[in-house]
Amino acid sequence: MIDRFTYSNPPTRVLFGGGTIGEIRAEAFRAGMSRLLILCSKGRRELADTVAGLLGDMNVGTCDAAVPNMPQEAFDVVREQLQATKADGFVALGGGSAIGLAKSVAASTRFPFIGVITTLSGSEMSSRWALGRGLGRKAGDDQRALPTVAIYDPDLIQGLPPRVMAASGMNALAHAVESLYGEGTNPVVQTLAEDAIARLGTHLPKAVADPSNAGARSEALYGAWLAASFRSSICIHHVIAQQVRQLFDLDHAQTHAAVLPYALAFNAPAIPAAMEKLRRALKTDDPPGAIYQLNQTMGLPASLAGVGMPAERLADAVDVVMKVKGYNPRPYAHVDVKAILERALAGEPPRTDG
Repeated sequence: MIDRFTYSNPPTRVLFGGGTIGEIRAEAFRAGMSRLLILCSKGRRELADTVAGLLGDMNVGTCDAAVPNMPQEAFDVVREQLQATKADGFVALGGGSAIGLAKSVAASTRFPFIGVITTLSGSEMSSRWALGRGLGRKAGDDQRALPTVAIYDPDLIQGLPPRVMAASGMNALAHAVESLYGEGTNPVVQTLAEDAIARLGTHLPKAVADPSNAGARSEALYGAWLAASFRSSICIHHVIAQQVRQLFDLDHAQTHAAVLPYALAFNAPAIPAAMEKLRRALKTDDPPGAIYQLNQTMGLPASLAGVGMPAERLADAVDVVMKVKGYNPRPYAHVDVKAILERALAGEPPRTDG
């Protein structure tokens, strides 16, 4: 018997497959955009030039203001260029930095955008947006932050540095794992999250080891899209990873990858059905251990210390995590967060308690 549930389709039109970047002009026309600014980071100027050529006379310029943590200054630059060029939409090229900034701009200005996805992190399919970090951080949740169109072309991730591909893929895996037991999960989300975990667990290491493996890239990117598009609300893993990486200015995806085995091991006694799905998807009796090993296989730091968290600031990290209130299937207290962080700092193999 299927329990009662609620599910909403994401409003974004998705193009998936090799060569789909070539359809960007037609997609812009279909979406009613005729003057598009391209938003990217400085490292993506070459791709921006390629996209500008595909857009032709629809392109009104390129803004390379995207940087990590989406500072207010970058937002102001994008908004000014959108106004100065009389754009009626924009294209965001990249992963977390460009897409994150694009979502903040779209939510605040109502300009529609096309997301051209070049990592596996999945930020583009979350309606949550943020600007800046620390005390001045602004954030919200708005469906207008989502791209009108998202293009997933596996050819565009071939040139990713192996560590970036690995870390962004593990970030996607973390979304899928928590979607198995997050608040508001349902059979649709759980089925597709399990599929995402299986595809990422099998094909991400192959794509990292051999970026020319088109089949592995395609499977990993598809798994990342599933993880991004069909998700439930976040639990303790995302709370810890987000708070710690903001506090210490750590790499976003690598922090999520390092925390995931330990947060999952903590929750394991409270999520038997989810653990059974994880065992099937990862083909293991020890999902936290398998995820820990996956990080090591792909050359990612096994510990938060390896990502850059200072051990002497452990108490500060626990304090900022405890200030965030939200759902988790297993209740936790200060001592639990401290234990999870201690193990993640040390990088020891995860163990399930309780």
